[in-house]
Amino acid sequence: MKKGNLVLAAVCAVLGVGIIAVASGYPKAADYGTGVPGPGLWPIVISIVLLACTAILIYRTLKMSPEKNTKIELWTTGTRRVYLTMGILFVYLLVLPFLGFIIATFVLELIFIQWFAKKNPIITAIISAAITMVVYCAFRFVLNVPVHTFGIFTI
Repeated sequence: MKKGNLVLAAVCAVLGVGIIAVASGYPKAADYGTGVPGPGLWPIVISIVLLACTAILIYRTLKMSPEKNTKIELWTTGTRRVYLTMGILFVYLLVLPFLGFIIATFVLELIFIQWFAKKNPIITAIISAAITMVVYCAFRFVLNVPVHTFGIFTI
């Protein structure tokens, strides 16, 4: 478990620092002249939280008693669901530039809500559409972040 925690902490640290480096190059609030935070604000904030959690994980792992250092099972029913979820998210990232935010996110939410909550498909579609539009409007109108709306289906 110690080795797994330290590997995970290293991956999270690299990811957090990398995202901060990339997001620091995004336009700032002053560039817009509207007082709206730029697109880099939340990635940087989330990355700082990720780095803080990474530091806590490292500290707790190094202080871990030997009896808590158990072997981690990498192939169980629960981990298979996690791997499948990660695979679906990876496919989402691949199709996002082509399908655009609205279509790709709507389909992703349909899949996840139906898979995890097993709701009525019509209710799932309504919830997916509502969440997609709230997130789209938050990015587009509140955070002033341009969103690639419909991808290849844009007229």
